[in-house]
Amino acid sequence: MVILMTRKKPGQKSAKRHSSAISKKEAQVKKLVQWIGEKPVVAAIDIRALPDRLLQAARKKLRGKADIIVAKNSVIKKALESSKKASILSSEIKSPTALVLSDMTPYALFTFFKTNKSSVAAKPGQLAPFDIVVHEGETDLPPGPALSELKGAGINAQIKGGKIIVAKDSIVAKSGAKISDAVCKALSKLNIFPFEARLNMVAAVEEGKVYGASVLDIDQAQLFADLQNCLAQSFNVSYNCSYPTSQNIDALLKDAYSQGNNLAINGGVYSDASSELLLTQAVLLGETLSSKVGNLENKTQA
Repeated sequence: MVILMTRKKPGQKSAKRHSSAISKKEAQVKKLVQWIGEKPVVAAIDIRALPDRLLQAARKKLRGKADIIVAKNSVIKKALESSKKASILSSEIKSPTALVLSDMTPYALFTFFKTNKSSVAAKPGQLAPFDIVVHEGETDLPPGPALSELKGAGINAQIKGGKIIVAKDSIVAKSGAKISDAVCKALSKLNIFPFEARLNMVAAVEEGKVYGASVLDIDQAQLFADLQNCLAQSFNVSYNCSYPTSQNIDALLKDAYSQGNNLAINGGVYSDASSELLLTQAVLLGETLSSKVGNLENKTQA
């Protein structure tokens, strides 16, 4: 019996692992391409430094309306590039990203993410985007070590009535400065969460068109005011040039009736609309004339 022994080639084990990783990635891309094809709207959201609880809360609220898919950027980019309708969105992927697959319009999705915010705590080393102020007032903290921690954070804290109070407004971090660990701990003790976090929608694609955040970020109040102004201006233009529309037809007919009636009366033209007023004017004129004739006769007799 001859037993053939094969020698394992150098790097063979790592090659198998590499092949397995590629197969897994290809399967993920294929599945994601399938999901992308099932929804009319595909959006990209920036999940950089995003609290997981906020992502899970958004998933819960969007259940039945949209699916949020989290994957490596390389998988997402490959899936988008392999999709005919969403390939144009690939160039918008520039940071850790999740995809949103939905039946909602891009604007509805953007508005949802914009309005669903959450307060988050400050982190040591984070740059303060504005002055962080602890306002004066009572706290729920009893006297003890907490007093030293608050003072160590630059808070004007005192003991009054068996409680720790903030004697006056205290700026614990200036705008642009790094937030210290002591400040973070003090804010946490006071249940102060100075920052807001939300899912930032970068862009969405629908029917081959990309809608960026700058396009979708619409001030509804301003939009409504602008529309009202446009309607008023268009009404004035159409009315002044006597161009009939469903909005101005009533005003144009009333104006035409008024002008026609004035023309008939001033020209002494009898019609259903002018006869009554013309007759009234004739009676008044007759009475005035009769009165003058009577006065003249009386003077003559005298």
